[in-house]
Amino acid sequence: MAEQIDDYFTSVVSGLIPGESRPGVGPEDPIQPPFPLSVRGALDLFDAQLGSRHLDLAARWLRSRGKGFYTIGSSGHESNAAVAAVLRPTDPALLHYRSGGFFLARAQQVDGSDPLRDVLLGLVAATEEPISGGRHKVFGRRDLNIIPQTSTIASHLPRAVGVAFSIARSEKLHVPSPWPADAVAVCSFGDASANHSTAVGALNTAVHAAYQGLPLPLLLVCEDNGIGISTRTPQGWIAANFGDRAGLEYFEADGSDLPAAYATARDAADWVRRHRKPVFLHLRTVRLMGHAGSDVETAYRTSAEIAADFDRDPVLCTAKLLVERGHLSPTDALDLYEQKRAEVLELAEQVGELPQLDSPAAVMKPLTDSAVEAAAAVPERVDSDRRAQFIGSPLPEDEGRLTTGLAINRALLDVLARYPEALVFGEDVARKGGVYGVTRGLMKKAGSARVFDTLLDEQAILGLALGAGVSGLLPIPEIQYLAYLHNAADQIRGEGATLQFFSDRQYRNPMVVRVAGYGYQKGFGGHFHNDNGVAALRDIPGIVVASPARPDDAAAMMHTCA
Repeated sequence: MAEQIDDYFTSVVSGLIPGESRPGVGPEDPIQPPFPLSVRGALDLFDAQLGSRHLDLAARWLRSRGKGFYTIGSSGHESNAAVAAVLRPTDPALLHYRSGGFFLARAQQVDGSDPLRDVLLGLVAATEEPISGGRHKVFGRRDLNIIPQTSTIASHLPRAVGVAFSIARSEKLHVPSPWPADAVAVCSFGDASANHSTAVGALNTAVHAAYQGLPLPLLLVCEDNGIGISTRTPQGWIAANFGDRAGLEYFEADGSDLPAAYATARDAADWVRRHRKPVFLHLRTVRLMGHAGSDVETAYRTSAEIAADFDRDPVLCTAKLLVERGHLSPTDALDLYEQKRAEVLELAEQVGELPQLDSPAAVMKPLTDSAVEAAAAVPERVDSDRRAQFIGSPLPEDEGRLTTGLAINRALLDVLARYPEALVFGEDVARKGGVYGVTRGLMKKAGSARVFDTLLDEQAILGLALGAGVSGLLPIPEIQYLAYLHNAADQIRGEGATLQFFSDRQYRNPMVVRVAGYGYQKGFGGHFHNDNGVAALRDIPGIVVASPARPDDAAAMMHTCA
């Protein structure tokens, strides 16, 4: 089970010279003035870092015994525990897969969880795992407000923008939200992922909103270890790309320096909470033990390069801090390290024997249960007087025969009247009323906070809907043409359809995506406007495809879907 970094930690800490105790310095005093991190806080974060490190080691041990299935670890990124410490446990978090430190530090803020066991349950795909029920290894827990994410590169960033947007929009509409009105959404990702078109689009959407003065309390944490699997990030690229971007406040910290990282993270979080605008926190980290257990790092890095990173190990650096500031002896630090190893290994042995999902039906249950619910859905009744006041005269049922477009328009009016949390948005849907007039008049009836135009980015539109849905709103985004959906389909396939699967239905993202499709235009637009690619949606588990043929079908389906 021994790894080089494991042995290196032990050898370096054994040789440390303890610092002199500082008379009069108590647990709540700063461990390293002028930084605000207290002695107690540093010890708590060290505990989270130790837990994260030994979870990584246990993951490889379990895999070697044929008990574990996941070895992508957080080693070298344990400084993200400091980010958790400066946030509130009620702040929604969307984390990438190197977030062990954050997860454990967040759990320190909330009673009732056993985070070490939770992570180990995910590693062995045990049915007792509290967020996914053994379906996938994710960082997530409902009572910690950590929304589980897939491993798709940067695919969670558009949803994070949507969550941040929805915090303020729910307050404006006076509708319930799972997040406090002053909450901050936090989203973490790696330096390699920052180059993905999904991340670029999400960041553009965030600053686009901020430029217009829209509240968007989003803390973007880029954990920069300088490499994506084997592809190096050019030195200085993240700072050059994001350090001076209009509308995006930039903070930078060295994750190996815990007091400084904590101070910078606190400043960044406070800035977001105070100004309600997006912040980019550039947290410099180091990747230890390769990309995953199967990664042969020496195939693309020299042994000297790998060994040089050991001195930047945040767990080692925190141990040095505590010893050199006189709060632990080398023996104390090593004892804590080995005690955490023993605690994690004991739990690992226990969870390795627990039952796993034993049939395709059990694996798919969150999706099949949702499908049954969808088929049985009955629209809520709305007070007739309130409906009449909202819609005005004439009511849809008094208008006589309607075209399909008008039937959808009237159904959307009814949905907006019935559900005060419903939003209609997309390209050209508000002032223009849609390219075919299907949303005409909705903004005048419901107001610009509920019916609004978006920027021209389908990934951003769907991400906004995903974030709104998980935040208690009912989003009805429009994609203008079915062909426009394809470049953003992963937001439905990889994020929308899978959240209830990865969270065992503890998190849901209800939304009704309205798309014009099929061959409905003669002599115009080619395949970009006349598209019969509905098969791209039909075969995605976890979504319902409603395809009306007549006006009465269209209205009824819209009501049922909403």
